[in-house]
Amino acid sequence: MQNDARTTDSVTVAERVRELMTRHGIGKRQQTTELCRILHLSFSQGHRKLRGNSPWTLAQIKKVAEAFGEPAAQLFGAQLLDPGMVGATAHDAVLCVSAVELACTAWIGAPVEPGGRPDFVAYERNGQWRVARHDGALYQNAHEVHKIEIYPRRAESDKPLIAVVDDDRASADNLRDYLQHAGYAAQSLYGLAAFNEALQQQLFDGVVIDWLFGNQTSADAIRAVRSSENPDAPIFVLTGELLTGKASESEISQIVRQYNVACYEKPARMAILVADLSKRLNRG
Repeated sequence: MQNDARTTDSVTVAERVRELMTRHGIGKRQQTTELCRILHLSFSQGHRKLRGNSPWTLAQIKKVAEAFGEPAAQLFGAQLLDPGMVGATAHDAVLCVSAVELACTAWIGAPVEPGGRPDFVAYERNGQWRVARHDGALYQNAHEVHKIEIYPRRAESDKPLIAVVDDDRASADNLRDYLQHAGYAAQSLYGLAAFNEALQQQLFDGVVIDWLFGNQTSADAIRAVRSSENPDAPIFVLTGELLTGKASESEISQIVRQYNVACYEKPARMAILVADLSKRLNRG
């Protein structure tokens, strides 16, 4: 029996989903948006999943296949060709290790024969498959388990990703920590150069950015977000320099109007800002 720390065929599934969408006339630039619509994901979540950087659950695979009226089996990867999987069927399950429960995919086979000693067994409880090491206990209708795949990073990868951009490290880290506590994945970026570099490598579901960085403003960075693959990401501009005159109210007003940006004065009320962010991301 094989126990993988990551879905080995997530890349293959992603490739087949992209091929399926292409066959159904969905262009490359629209595929992430369509996947997000089908699976109710944030844009960065859909982007990672469609590139094989986030594991696929069976329920997600089936939902995508059903949306296009095609069999889910064709979206699976090489595991269908593994001779060790003959007679086994993949199911979303919970792997029970002592007091810890982990989401997993289990390839479940035939009922355990009398006297059989498989490494792991699967049994149903309240409509959910549960997988446990076979310790001699008698489980009603226990089945052999051929393979287990677990997803130790799924919880983090399924959270919307927010960029917090500020050259004041303490301010950036405080807001990052607050966002993480509120259920987001947040990344601190300590300046415009760091943000521009990050924007070339990943997509963000939202951006919270200071307005002034020395003699520069964040106007170009905001334009870059609006030209990215996720141009509709909520953007929040923070500034504490309106009263000092260092920040131009007219310049900020123009950016707010032209690029649909929200502006908060520092120190921002974090609870209100996060509530606004959640509303814009349809998270409550």
